[in-house]
Amino acid sequence: MITLARLVEAAKPDLVPYWPVPLPRVELTGVHVSELEDPTVFLYGGELLLTVGLQLGGLSGDARAEAARNYVRRLVEGGVAALGLGLGSGHAMVPDELRAACVESGLPLLTVPRESPFLAVSRAYWELVRQGGEAELTALLGLQVALTRAAAEEDAEPEIVRELSRALSTWVAYLPEGDGTPSSAAASGDELPAGLLAELARESARLRTARRGATGNIQLASGTASLYPVSDGPAGAGYLALGRSGQLGAAERHLFLTASTLLAARAAGQRRAAAERRRAEGMLAALVLEGHDDAARLLATQMDSDPLPETAFVVVLPDLEELATQPQPDGLVLERSGVMFVLQAASSPSPKLPKGARGAWGGPMPLRRLHELRAQVAEIADSAPPGQLIRVGHGLDLPADEWVDTLMAHPGHLLETVRAYLAHRGQWEAAGREIGVHRNSVRYRIAQAKELLGVDLGDPDVAAQLWLALRGRTQAPHKE
Repeated sequence: MITLARLVEAAKPDLVPYWPVPLPRVELTGVHVSELEDPTVFLYGGELLLTVGLQLGGLSGDARAEAARNYVRRLVEGGVAALGLGLGSGHAMVPDELRAACVESGLPLLTVPRESPFLAVSRAYWELVRQGGEAELTALLGLQVALTRAAAEEDAEPEIVRELSRALSTWVAYLPEGDGTPSSAAASGDELPAGLLAELARESARLRTARRGATGNIQLASGTASLYPVSDGPAGAGYLALGRSGQLGAAERHLFLTASTLLAARAAGQRRAAAERRRAEGMLAALVLEGHDDAARLLATQMDSDPLPETAFVVVLPDLEELATQPQPDGLVLERSGVMFVLQAASSPSPKLPKGARGAWGGPMPLRRLHELRAQVAEIADSAPPGQLIRVGHGLDLPADEWVDTLMAHPGHLLETVRAYLAHRGQWEAAGREIGVHRNSVRYRIAQAKELLGVDLGDPDVAAQLWLALRGRTQAPHKE
């Protein structure tokens, strides 16, 4: 019988009791690794659970204490024999809240030193199993090692999925959260049924919306499947789907939890790398917006970033909280005081921005001059109507002729109204008298024109170029 005390002895110095108390003599059924808030759905009971404590990450005070109590309570109710906390990745030392929760519930708490991998504890357990003649479970260690080696590959996700599919003898699919690329594999090496990944993506989105960490058995066109959440603590990392339903066997749970933890760790690393990249890009944008484009180009070279463009747009989007649910815009992004500044290369007539965003943009202009536009664009963005992007002048080539064509094609007599409005320098009453309508009608039509063209007609550069383009175009006045 493999007890916790026997495993501690065999795993020295990689597994250390946190306080000197008699360790329970109950049989250990396994060693599992998981960062799920509730891993008990994958456990039979009697396991040593290893974690780096991401469940408590980002929490403090009463919230952290409550999370620790709830986590330990779930482990005890699930029959977990002991908890092992890996030091270094998530916590430099055992959190007081976790220690108190374990003492209160009587759950043995152990630590895995910073320099010791979890795999060392698993090796010690499976060595004891091998010594006990458990040939089937000994083979499982080899599969776990294969999964771990797969995680070291540059393109790790497909490799992990492929190894798990072989081990479980069924198809496996990994659907990362967000816009990540799904990975899938069939045990036979064949292609998955057509449309399966799309079905799984819809179902995982439904489960994610229904309840964080929800699992589900679903009936697909190709048969029954199971979906399990892959989580690294505070943030979800996606779903793992298996081509069958029902509970996993003991050995299969070991493999699944290993694969799940490896995928979650990869997702967490990718998020950290993306956050670092955004911060670095924000530094480049800040330098450009302060007029230090030479310093920005030098820094981009030192960072091995793509070369900065010669000409670009500057965009200001004031609704930062609403933009959090949208995909990140292309270009260099700087978030400052609740406002998003975006610098985009001038590779198209206008910047590519999230649908329905509110704000303003200007350019294209040489990178060295974008700082001249920053204050004006920010001011106009702050007063932009909901869902409207206003173009500010000072660009290289304002498409005034295109604006005139757009106004001429509109059935609301906008062209003659804009002409009169510009001719009378924005005076509603005088423009209305010229075309024979009330000043409120002029106000309404000018608002329509601004929304249609996406520009501020009060901007002197916009007004000047549009007025020049209007000269030479004719449209008979319309009386109302």
